[in-house]
Amino acid sequence: MTQTFWSAWILLWLSAIGTCAGNLFLKQANLALSNPGLLSVVISPWFVGAIACYIFDLVLFTQALQHLPVSAAVPVASGLRIAATVILADVFFNEHFTFNQAFASSLIIAGIVMMSRP
Repeated sequence: MTQTFWSAWILLWLSAIGTCAGNLFLKQANLALSNPGLLSVVISPWFVGAIACYIFDLVLFTQALQHLPVSAAVPVASGLRIAATVILADVFFNEHFTFNQAFASSLIIAGIVMMSRP
């Protein structure tokens, strides 16, 4: 495997982390405000941070797609985003990480491993 191939997978993982962080920032934008109206959420620093994370995600995902097949990259990135968001929502927002979520996340990770293999 070439260094470019592995670099593309690293970019894909970082892209997924960017989306996950953006989702968590959006949640925090709503929690940080006593009256989360649309305008107050949009001008919140947490919301601006979420937008920055999503832009970060798009740039890295675009770079990863230069070297990875879209048929593998999209499912892997989607699975990573789901699994990481469930785990980090428990850590940062005390949302309960249930057995069903743990089981489903392990299936997602197993699928990622299978799809990542050449």
